[in-house]
Amino acid sequence: MTAGPGTPSPTPVVRLSGGLVAFIAVMVLPAVVSLAVVGGAWAVSDEVYAAERAASTAPGNAAPVAPWKTTLVAVCPIH
Repeated sequence: MTAGPGTPSPTPVVRLSGGLVAFIAVMVLPAVVSLAVVGGAWAVSDEVYAAERAASTAPGNAAPVAPWKTTLVAVCPIH
């Protein structure tokens, strides 16, 4: 069934303009970044806490932990 010459063509309900895509990206970006921080802190937290425990029991035998890992675990409020 095709539309005849007098029948208006259907218009899309939502047009995806560049501004709408940018707005959605700006709204979703904080959630994606926060999930990345929490996931990264979760991935390295065992190593950081193990190094802290080893440093408290035997100060000379503690394995070094990269400073960015310690910072990431300290920044993440869940850990």
